[in-house]
Amino acid sequence: MNFFFESIEGIMVGAFVSLLASLILVVSKNLHGKFSLDTNLGVQKFHYHPTPRIGGVPLIIGYFATWLFLEGEARELFGFIGLAGLPAFAFGLAEDLTKKVRVRTRLMATIFSGVIFSLLTGYAITYVDVWGADALLAYSLVALGFTAIAMGGLANAINMIDGFHGLASGTVLFILASFALVGWRVEDFVLVNLSVLMAAIVLGFFVVNFPFGKLFLGDAGAYFCGFFVAALAVMLPARNPEVSPWVSLLILGYPATETLASIVRRQIDRHAHPGEPDSAHLHHLVHRTWAKTLAGFAAVPHSQNPVTSILMWSMPLLTLVAAASGVLDTASALIFLAGIAVLYGVSYIILKRRDLGPG
Repeated sequence: MNFFFESIEGIMVGAFVSLLASLILVVSKNLHGKFSLDTNLGVQKFHYHPTPRIGGVPLIIGYFATWLFLEGEARELFGFIGLAGLPAFAFGLAEDLTKKVRVRTRLMATIFSGVIFSLLTGYAITYVDVWGADALLAYSLVALGFTAIAMGGLANAINMIDGFHGLASGTVLFILASFALVGWRVEDFVLVNLSVLMAAIVLGFFVVNFPFGKLFLGDAGAYFCGFFVAALAVMLPARNPEVSPWVSLLILGYPATETLASIVRRQIDRHAHPGEPDSAHLHHLVHRTWAKTLAGFAAVPHSQNPVTSILMWSMPLLTLVAAASGVLDTASALIFLAGIAVLYGVSYIILKRRDLGPG
């Protein structure tokens, strides 16, 4: 527990600074709204009023403030991850402010962040417990390229599930808790420390984001959060050989499954462009069906949006349960992953039949 008390200042500062910066952005939106407000027009929009979408700004401010209070290996790794994540953050923020940055450009920025991370830290995905693939990953350049692409994909996966109050940020909190639990189990307290510190920063934003949606993550916030958890996913098995790399993928099971399902769905529907937003993700179906029913029973105005997030948190909650159960090997991780995929698929089919909405 000593590591926790050594980081308590960083934890408290990160949460406070992130919360304070978030509140300042909300009350000052008339000053920056011309550039930062997200309108409520569009197939993927489900909020009622124009809202600032620059939640990444308080996250990065809280991140830097936290780093100032760290020491030793935690300070070094926290700094390297933050530095490497700057391209992903910067291009995401440019999109938040201009709405003119292409999807491919933002994807390349997140991949480039993955390259920087691997070069700075020396961590990379060097094995995946798949015959043939591990032989290729033994080559440094192959491992570097694969790591960067995987990290870029995971950063974009968090952005893909963003859209309802607290959905993305709440999912990230579950993911960070899962990494902290596995890190605790294998006594990697540096990784536990990093997870808890980032969770405190995200929590400061989350208080403003859920349930009333006064501030959105935006692309910058989603990419930066996604990049951070992707960094943990690479580091966990690299630092702890007894942990299968599939455990990392299991922890990220919900956003990863949503991303893969969306790719397949858009390939089947030839009229759907991979880079264009749509309203056919699982969280959209939940919003138009189960959340609508529950919100109707509750009779609370505008509650359908946050209810959607609460229902969708069941997915990352399952991965948290798997982490808590002590899953470390490939076989167990694959079984849990298959269960998440089946649950996702069955839920999607059922809700698609009930849904009368677009997509």
